[in-house]
Amino acid sequence: MSFDGTWKVDRSDNYEKFLEKMGVDEEKRKLAAHDNMKLKIKQNGKQFSVHESSVYGSVNYFLDNTFQFEVDIDVLLVGEWTLNGAKMEGEFTRQDNKKVLKTTREIVGGELVQNYLYEGVEAKRIFKRE
Repeated sequence: MSFDGTWKVDRSDNYEKFLEKMGVDEEKRKLAAHDNMKLKIKQNGKQFSVHESSVYGSVNYFLDNTFQFEVDIDVLLVGEWTLNGAKMEGEFTRQDNKKVLKTTREIVGGELVQNYLYEGVEAKRIFKRE
């Protein structure tokens, strides 16, 4: 299944609790719950370029390339996305405490499903193609 296209967040499960565990302040957690996050993914075979935009700003990256992004003041993550079969897998390390965020993206029933795991807290965001 192709990831190619523009995806907009449709719904979330346990996302606020996940952000709280990540150390995001309450005001930004409330904004993020309704942030209209978008993913613009260009896929050419196994090559991907991705542009993410949300309440936290935007970031551009390629699969298999390390990059950094900030989810809140003093919450800087460094890591990369890789492709494992039909699933994108990300592993990112917080620079302040060295704890690891694991996340996946896959196409399920025509939707892009992103799962998060950080310090035992799981969350999910479901995106629809625009």
